[in-house]
Amino acid sequence: MEREFYTISVYVDENENMIGIPCGESDKYGIADIDTVLLLNAPYTDSQLEAYIEKVLDACYTKKHNDAVETSTIERYTKKKGFVNATADYTLLSIVKMQSGYSLMPTFNDYERGPLAIDDDEHIVPLNYQEGELAEVIRGFIEVYVKANMFYKEKAELAAEKAAKEAAEKQAKEN
Repeated sequence: MEREFYTISVYVDENENMIGIPCGESDKYGIADIDTVLLLNAPYTDSQLEAYIEKVLDACYTKKHNDAVETSTIERYTKKKGFVNATADYTLLSIVKMQSGYSLMPTFNDYERGPLAIDDDEHIVPLNYQEGELAEVIRGFIEVYVKANMFYKEKAELAAEKAAKEAAEKQAKEN
C-alpha cells in the first residue's frame, strides 16, 4: 500500500447491482470521487464481489477529481440533478482500505440530506482477509440496509400485483 488510505463509494440498488466509484486527489477538496464508474450486476459470487471491490479500490488515485465540474460522479452517472436525488434509489456503502485493514460502513438514506453514515455498524476486516470474509460483511449490509428497507416488501408486493394484473389483461385480450 503506497497511500495511507483508499476510499470508495459503492451504491447498491434494490436488485443488488453495484455502482463503484473510487477516489482521487482534488485540489479543491483534498480527496473526492473521480470520474470512474465500475459496475457489478447481480447475481454474483462472493469471489466476484471481492474481486470487484479490489478492482474499484485499485482504481483510486488513477486520475484527479474533476474540480471544474460542480456535479458529483453519481449525479452524472444517474443523470439526476442533486446528490440527494441521484442517491435516492441506492444504499451507499463506504469502504476504506487502510494500512490496518478495511473499514466498511453502511449508510441510511435520509430523503432530505442523502446518505448518512451509520458509525455504530462499522465493520473492520483485516487486510489479509479469508476468502468470503469481505463479501459476508457486504452481503450482511445488503440484507439489513437494502432488503430490510421498510418499503422493500411493499414495493415487491406492488410489482407482483402489477405483473399479475398485466398478465390477466393480456390473457383476457387473447381470449
